[in-house]
Amino acid sequence: MDKKTKKEPGIKEWAIILAAGVLLLLLSVPDLFQKEKKEAVDAGAAVQQRQEETEEYAERMERKLREMLLEVNGVTSAEVMITVKSTMEKVVLQDTLTDTDTLRETDGSGGERESGKTKEEKTAVLAGETPYLTKELTPEVEGVVAVISGADGNGVLAITEAVQALFDVPAHKVKIINN
Repeated sequence: MDKKTKKEPGIKEWAIILAAGVLLLLLSVPDLFQKEKKEAVDAGAAVQQRQEETEEYAERMERKLREMLLEVNGVTSAEVMITVKSTMEKVVLQDTLTDTDTLRETDGSGGERESGKTKEEKTAVLAGETPYLTKELTPEVEGVVAVISGADGNGVLAITEAVQALFDVPAHKVKIINN
C-alpha cells in the first residue's frame, strides 16, 4: 500500500499565506488610502472658497463705490474696477502649549553655560466641529480704476481722495478717467 506523504508548509508557503492575509486586511479598510486624497480635495475646496469670497468682496465694493460715485455732483455714469492683493483670510483661535527646557552647566574652572530649547504646539479651538474664528480679514485693495462721465476737475480730485480714504491705497494706484 502506498502512503501519501504530506509535506509540511515551508517558509515560502507561510510567506504567501501571510502576504495574502495582510492584503485582505488592507482591502477591508476602505478609507485607508482615501484619507490623503480627501485632505487634498478639502484643501483645494478651501482655496476655491476663499477665491470666490474674495471675488464677491471685490464685486460688492465695486458696486458700493459705483453707487457712491453716482451721488457726486455732475457724475452721470460710473464704472469701477477694484483689484485686490490677496484672498480673504480667516483667523482661527488657537491654544498654545509651550514646553521649555533649560540646562545650566558650571565647569571646574568656574565657567558657566546655559542652553535651552523650547517646544511650542498649537491646536485650533473648536466650536463643535468647526474652528472658532477670532476674525476675518478682508483682502487688501491693490488698485482702483473708475471711468466716470460729467464730473469737473474738482469732482475728479474729490473722488480720488475719497477712494484713497475708503481703501487706504496711495494716489498712484487710483485712476479716475473722466469721459
